[in-house]
Amino acid sequence: MSTSKKRILVVEDDIQMAKFIQFKLNYMGYEVAGNAVNCAEAVERATMLKPDLILMDIMLEGTSDGIETAQMIVAQQHVPIIYLTAHEDEVLFERAKITEPFGYLIKPFNDRDLRIVLETSLYRHEQDKRIQKVLADVRDVLDSSLDMMITCDFDGNIIEFNKAAEQTFGLKREAARAHSIQTLLADSSQGETLLDRNSGVVHRLEQFKFVDDSGKAFLKEVVVTPLQDSSGNTKGRLLVARSD
Repeated sequence: MSTSKKRILVVEDDIQMAKFIQFKLNYMGYEVAGNAVNCAEAVERATMLKPDLILMDIMLEGTSDGIETAQMIVAQQHVPIIYLTAHEDEVLFERAKITEPFGYLIKPFNDRDLRIVLETSLYRHEQDKRIQKVLADVRDVLDSSLDMMITCDFDGNIIEFNKAAEQTFGLKREAARAHSIQTLLADSSQGETLLDRNSGVVHRLEQFKFVDDSGKAFLKEVVVTPLQDSSGNTKGRLLVARSD
């Protein structure tokens, strides 16, 4: 992986450790975008510099530690964060999980450990961006359709809910994805049949009785199709219906 253009923000309140890390990053071919010693500096510089990755000391000086600082940053931008810590503290690690870090480095660490966690984190971040681009493209296609389209897994979790579905149910996509498909059906038995992974459904036309966000029930003819992954495994259902 080419590292020459990858810019890293170092958030570390130990000046000597910060200088050591910056030296190692420069030696490995990375660009040090900047450094910060506390929460306020880290948030400001992350916003201003837009680094490709942040090395974040968990135990920062001041009232906010590295985990709280990371929360503020990831709320504003999608940037991979690697935590630096001198202690294998399970409580800290549990707290850190909510920020979905790309890795941890236990001090003192060697060049090999630093290089591996940087390269794997940057690679994973690039893959994540590609996946998000594909998902956005798929969502654009779904939203361009005049037909109502809903996908769900076999637990009933709603995966996709296009604009035509939003208009039909008076429910925004994000709100719908917090629901089970069962909550959109007036007849629970229909939901049980729909989510029966052993039903062997290929394609079928069925009339469903739905309930919109206001509680109003309505009937709709729906084409039910298996939702399959790239390997051909059925992982749920696709429901398609003509909009009124």
